[in-house]
Amino acid sequence: MTIPGKYYVINKLSEKYECNFSPIKRKQIMYGGINRGDRIVVCTPSSKIHARGHGWFDLTTVQVKLLDDADVAILAIRLMGKKVYFVNFKDLRKLMTIKNMHTNTNEGEHWKFYVWDDYIEVRGNHHKFLVTPKIVES
Repeated sequence: MTIPGKYYVINKLSEKYECNFSPIKRKQIMYGGINRGDRIVVCTPSSKIHARGHGWFDLTTVQVKLLDDADVAILAIRLMGKKVYFVNFKDLRKLMTIKNMHTNTNEGEHWKFYVWDDYIEVRGNHHKFLVTPKIVES
């Protein structure tokens, strides 16, 4: 099973938002664009499906700050099985607190996310963020 490519996802979002997204310097999965004066930031992490039946990804405080500072912030989570979850980051952000932040030497301060078929879980928060994947051909 394949994971949709980030360029495919960025091209689809470029069509939807009628703007060109450019990579954000030194950020492999983050892109920025402008539509009608609104600054749009896209973060497009990817994940395999793990043995427990979910995907997972991390967001660092640097990535979150870029998303927080945007007028429109989109997570386009790419999952094995040709699934993409398009999420309004500002809605998901409400589940992210200092209490459920993690720290290690590789990522520094960050949040961990588990992606199930119909919801996203922020590790350390028991609330489910309901989502529906879009199946894509990339």
